[in-house]
Amino acid sequence: MDLPRRPRGAAAAEKHPPRRWSYLCAAVISLALVADPAAASAGSVQVVPGAQVVRESPDSSGPGTSDAMKAAMRKAIPAGGAAMGEAYPQKTAGERSAAPYRAQTEDASARMTTEAYDPAHWRPSFGVAGQDVSAHQGTVDWQGQWNQGSRFAYVKASEGNYYLNERFSQQYDGSRNVGMIRGSYHFAIPNWSSGADQARYFVANGGAWTADGSTLPPVLDIEYNPYAARTIDGFYFGDTCYNMAGAKMVAWIAEFGNTVRSLTGRYPVIYSTTDWWKRCTGSSAGFGKYPLWIASYPSSPTTSPGALPPGWSNYSFWQYSSTGPFAGDSNIWNGDFASLRRFASVADATVPTPSIPSEADVVAVDGTGVLWRYPATGNGTLASRRQIGQGWTGLRSVDAVDWNSDNVLDVVAQWKSGKVNVYLGLPGGGFATGPVLASAGWDGYQLSIGHWITGSRYPQILTRDSAGILRLWSNNSGAGLGGNSQIGQGWANLNLTMVDFDGDGHQDLLAQDAGGALKLFRSNGTGGFISESRETVGNGWNAMTSISVSNGYTGYRSVGLMARSADGSLRHYPLTGTGSWGQAFDVGNGWNGYLIAGGEDINLIPAQPTPPPAEATPSIQSASDLVTVDTAGNLNRQAAANGSLGPPTRIGTGFTDAKSVHVTDWTADKVHDLLVQWNDGGLDVYAGLPDGGFAPPVTLAESGWAGSEITVGRWIRSSAYPGIIARHPDGILTYQGALASGGLDAARTVGTGFVRMKPVMADYDGDGNQDIGVIDYVGQFSVYRSTGAGAFIVEARPVIAKGWAAFTSVSAHTGFTSAEATGLMARNLAGELIHYPVNRMTFGAGQKISAGWKGLLIAGSATITRTAPLSGPADVVTADAAGRLWNYPATGAVGLGNRYQIGTGWTGLKSLHVADWDADGISDVVGQWTSGAVKVYLGSDTGGFTRTVTPAGAGWAGITFITGRWERGSRHPGFVGTDTAGNLYYWANPSGTALAAARRIGTGWNGLRIAMTDFDSDGNQDLLAANIAGYMRLFRSGGAGTFLSEVRKVVGSGWGSVPHFSGKTGYAGTGSKGILGVLSSGQVRYYPITGGSWGTAVSGGETIEGHPISY
Repeated sequence: MDLPRRPRGAAAAEKHPPRRWSYLCAAVISLALVADPAAASAGSVQVVPGAQVVRESPDSSGPGTSDAMKAAMRKAIPAGGAAMGEAYPQKTAGERSAAPYRAQTEDASARMTTEAYDPAHWRPSFGVAGQDVSAHQGTVDWQGQWNQGSRFAYVKASEGNYYLNERFSQQYDGSRNVGMIRGSYHFAIPNWSSGADQARYFVANGGAWTADGSTLPPVLDIEYNPYAARTIDGFYFGDTCYNMAGAKMVAWIAEFGNTVRSLTGRYPVIYSTTDWWKRCTGSSAGFGKYPLWIASYPSSPTTSPGALPPGWSNYSFWQYSSTGPFAGDSNIWNGDFASLRRFASVADATVPTPSIPSEADVVAVDGTGVLWRYPATGNGTLASRRQIGQGWTGLRSVDAVDWNSDNVLDVVAQWKSGKVNVYLGLPGGGFATGPVLASAGWDGYQLSIGHWITGSRYPQILTRDSAGILRLWSNNSGAGLGGNSQIGQGWANLNLTMVDFDGDGHQDLLAQDAGGALKLFRSNGTGGFISESRETVGNGWNAMTSISVSNGYTGYRSVGLMARSADGSLRHYPLTGTGSWGQAFDVGNGWNGYLIAGGEDINLIPAQPTPPPAEATPSIQSASDLVTVDTAGNLNRQAAANGSLGPPTRIGTGFTDAKSVHVTDWTADKVHDLLVQWNDGGLDVYAGLPDGGFAPPVTLAESGWAGSEITVGRWIRSSAYPGIIARHPDGILTYQGALASGGLDAARTVGTGFVRMKPVMADYDGDGNQDIGVIDYVGQFSVYRSTGAGAFIVEARPVIAKGWAAFTSVSAHTGFTSAEATGLMARNLAGELIHYPVNRMTFGAGQKISAGWKGLLIAGSATITRTAPLSGPADVVTADAAGRLWNYPATGAVGLGNRYQIGTGWTGLKSLHVADWDADGISDVVGQWTSGAVKVYLGSDTGGFTRTVTPAGAGWAGITFITGRWERGSRHPGFVGTDTAGNLYYWANPSGTALAAARRIGTGWNGLRIAMTDFDSDGNQDLLAANIAGYMRLFRSGGAGTFLSEVRKVVGSGWGSVPHFSGKTGYAGTGSKGILGVLSSGQVRYYPITGGSWGTAVSGGETIEGHPISY
């Protein structure tokens, strides 16, 4: 199978391990192969078991290289460590959950608190919005952040060389799962250890980069010393500049940057402030090739971060707030989204390509001595294998491990002759001859290699001999072995695996006995075991012929075991990190005859006859199968029959970025295919293969489909091919059919007026033609019956059901209860999946299938995310005679979009108003009823109206009013209106819940129609009043609820022909203001206002229907 055209989905049948797709590799790796690994070079140090070798001194590049110092620092820092902008001068006290330093010994996660932020905080009017977070933000609601407008995230990965963010995986993966471009940052402590040391620590723990368009380059957070003037465990942290101001600091930054670039191919982004940079680098101008992230918190809204540090004429990111609008710190990218994605895609230098780039890869030696690497994709699959060596016959065990701690994986080979030696991985691929750990005598040892001493820089070796003695061998320098010590006895005939089973940060031992029981021996992290009874954590493991540890196979920081059974099948057993197993799954077959790195062959039994091959079946076997995509991007299938679903079977991977998937026979070959709509607007088809799996994708469209809601089926009954019905954002419904070539026909319009409606194609009336069911914004389900020839039957469209706004996924499903049955699969807000049968335009009773479907993408439907009923304050709302409430959304470009229904039961109205009554940034609807009641319907950003506020239960039938912030500085809009006697009143809205008492501000206003706007641009709202003759006068406000004492000048005439007008902000774009008039014909006309004068009036093509029309 070839690589897919686009790194999106790998819908591959799970069969033989060598045939996997990889998306983690930025380039094809050129491998330098070892000709003969068994031949040691002359002059190599010969080491025998028990022999002492001279210990090399550890890295002395700073105080932080001592394990004891690292441990002391981890205890001393506050929960979450320092965070970006920690000591920024303009941050207020208490803004972080803990002071920059305090001596503590309790567990950090136990004292973590989550920081508050203000979603209403101002944000710059340009760029792409994003945020940075650390452990201080805890578990972030990434979907909520996305809905609020955040499109990228930087996550703290590390600090110094002693701290890793406990929340990194949730924050890093969670932001990506909702569609954000994300990256990671390192909080530098320059006087703690060298720049190279901290760069390596960062890259090895979340700071890596790949050119996938979704990973931002790594960041160096270099700023004010959060531990200034503190002494921790005898180490003085120095001043604001870490006592390194000037050349020392410049050299440290350069070393860090060069190391990151050599490891990742990217210059790190430098985060800092202009003040710190001048003060601590001596205004160095030598880093202009590094992208700049400037921190600057203005006291009021602005479009500039101010002066930049020397060496930069522009900036890439601007951190402008630490208190909102987003969780953590709020930022903007200085460009558009396309340029941000390019920034995440292009390397600055050649990315290192070692032969074994990841601990997640499976490395194995075949029977002919060829060394192979099977690249892990990071989502639970393997890509096509690559040869990385030859001549590896005669091995007892092989391990891929970073023996010399240079961030490149090496190979430790144990030969049947008793020799053990290391082959040092090279950054550019291939291996160099490394140290000989033992020249002979180790043929009877079973080896387990890893960081048995917690926090150690170099890994150690545990050996179990035939007498059952367990020894620990030290590795002090990354060269030869140090001394050994006995740490146990009675381990004879046990197969050992070193892994952190309980997730406490210490490596443990799993011991498998002859009966197959797997016992857990937990370590204390200092070389010994915890004194406790030994828990059995598994049985039946004597059926496994190889067990090895896999780090990162299903995602960053994931841990699990790779186990091969006697039939040659390889399975992955994930660990939860809490002392239990996750759900195991198959990796592939055909692994007998391979020595898999990480262990040795165990529990060998005579080979069994090869079973006959299974009958070939496609991955999606029936139209009734329910196909889903889980949060990890895995494609799963569940068979459906007799009203129930079978267990899920994984049939593909890599679909994290899918907006929707659809099961259809696109190629009309009787094998079910998969059509995928991607979040970036692309459209692909994966043709199903008769014997399972899918062909590489065929691209139907590179872009243009991101905003469309699609449903797939045989819209043209006479055609052998299906097609796509798409509802576009403007409400137009189009059809595009599949071509015999596999491509997509041109679009043709089949309907209009479908704004904010979800289409679902199914045969609702049972006539054999595919119809279109639509769910509108208020949850009404209507059916547009089809002629079967590509058009709708001309007839009334009855509402056949209500309440469908409560579902987050709705898709057609055939064959669930019987072979020909038609129905819909719907998921409610609680995550329950419900099946609704359909028979001749009538829904049957819903059958609840099961709970736990939240987060899954169900085939046939994009996830339905409801948004606020109004798009903003410039929208126009109206009601028709049937009491249906409609919204005409403002486009922001002097126009209104097509209307859509947002309510029912709105009869008996006198007036309507659009206002943000509770100042939450979401527009609300104010209704005045002929009964004299005034009610406010509060809009919700998750759809519909949350609740009703009643400013007046009665007595307002004779009042005519408008809404607005009449008093300057008021947070909530109030009412200004007249009574039947011509008195003008102002009712303040102090809290967003109730009106204050009326305050009379004028008399003699009989017969005047008014609008509120800041006509003279002095920051105060004024009134424009038109009399019966059509003359309009300006009544300027002083901002305190009264008018300026002056002659009221006439600013317009002819307004008698405009029966309805109101003040609007934002109608012509951000910051615009004017008067929106509606003529008696319903035509809209906009009169812009600029600096106290009228601009050129613009007549729109829109016609507003209904009455009343909102002010």
